[in-house]
Amino acid sequence: MHKPKGRLTDIFSLPTDGSGQPQSVLMLDQLTHVPEIGDVLRVANRNLLITQVDRQRMRSCLTGWPLIGLGSIGVLVNEPTDELKTLARHPNRLWVTWTPKSNLPWHFKTDDLPTFTRLNEDWNAHPNDVGLRLKKNGDELIARMKPNPYAYRQYEKVPEISVSFVNCSNYRVTSVNDEGWYSGQCRFSGLAPEWGEFYEISGDTRDNMNSTPWIKMEGVGGKHFHFYLKDETLEIKAQDWVLKSKS
Repeated sequence: MHKPKGRLTDIFSLPTDGSGQPQSVLMLDQLTHVPEIGDVLRVANRNLLITQVDRQRMRSCLTGWPLIGLGSIGVLVNEPTDELKTLARHPNRLWVTWTPKSNLPWHFKTDDLPTFTRLNEDWNAHPNDVGLRLKKNGDELIARMKPNPYAYRQYEKVPEISVSFVNCSNYRVTSVNDEGWYSGQCRFSGLAPEWGEFYEISGDTRDNMNSTPWIKMEGVGGKHFHFYLKDETLEIKAQDWVLKSKS
């Protein structure tokens, strides 16, 4: 079984709790799983019981300060900060693992994992566009959306882009959004490199782990395309894809 891991970025102290116990916050990012209260964190050669975890959906840390970066989180342990900072000077301190108190998601229990290839290297959907528009034309599925002009300035005057899926055999729109992805509701949570991107997924994509029914099309393409959008996720089985923009 693989253990979840994250990168340790900072350690700082909080005032002692009501019983006089020391309190230290460890900031983690690049998480492969979200830790829970009761999990045992291993830093260098020391096991630390996690007593509190950020409310990640609120994106605020235990100090009340906003977290920087999606996927970042803080965990609280009842250990003196000075001792932990000594551990943090260990050569491997940047990466920590932990032992969960409950069952892990499926992808920690197998070596037969799908691979992800990001396809939208220089474009993306608008982060606030809630109006995914789909059109079927024989074996072609066309997904229309607003582009993201903030990250990709070349789209500042482009009102709409469309992704055409050629020789499409099946598609579905699931309810997985960003909150669902970060809270583990997607079968690829913690496995896909990032939420909000467009991927081709190779290997066993575990389609039966999502109950949303597929919509049949006239094509026979079998490549799996996966697009995380603002309020939903578009999954497609097709032969290929083409990006077009409306100027």
